[in-house]
Amino acid sequence: MKPVPACRALPFRLLPIAAAVLLSSVLLPGEAGAGWGLEVTPYAGYAIGGSFEDNTTGADLDVREGGTYGLILDLSNSPETQYELFYGFQRTKVAGGGTFGGDPLFDLDIHYLHLGGTYLFPGEKVRPYIAGGLGATHFVPGGSGLNPKTYFSLSLGGGAKLPLSRHIGLRLEGRGLLTILPDTTDIFCVSSGGAACNVRVQGDVLGQLLLMAGITFSL
Repeated sequence: MKPVPACRALPFRLLPIAAAVLLSSVLLPGEAGAGWGLEVTPYAGYAIGGSFEDNTTGADLDVREGGTYGLILDLSNSPETQYELFYGFQRTKVAGGGTFGGDPLFDLDIHYLHLGGTYLFPGEKVRPYIAGGLGATHFVPGGSGLNPKTYFSLSLGGGAKLPLSRHIGLRLEGRGLLTILPDTTDIFCVSSGGAACNVRVQGDVLGQLLLMAGITFSL
């Protein structure tokens, strides 16, 4: 199995950085933070769930659970609301169910990039919140003949922000992510026993749950 070339995933990983620079230059033209509040939260966590069903063979393909990390940018709109840019990444494996016996088939990198918002509930020491967004999921499979794919996705979650000091805080969150796969879509080509087969889904949805914790830096 050949490793995934770094250049294939690099442009998608650079999007959050480019968006952050653009937001800062447009919305913070004067003194940084003058009249605005920008929060930068690098996070780490655990991704649960996710499976495909091959519409041709009926076999299940499971996305294995594992670690995830990413970056969240929040820009204040009011004392209760924020604009949000969410980026998440998981490096995992796809394993076959049923006739495949659960053996790993290929490596898979999953990138999420969503634009949305956050609503903060009242609180002094703890600020509960809900957050959501719309955007894209980018699949980068490892192995020869496997091509990257990008699909529409959405997310919804909730958690709490705990300030530790004036400019540093703790963010705890659970977030569900749904990736919408169009009707009759060839996702991956998998080589097995020398023969190639298309993994084809029809109107399927890939759902994952992210449990994460991060350190928030307020600017």
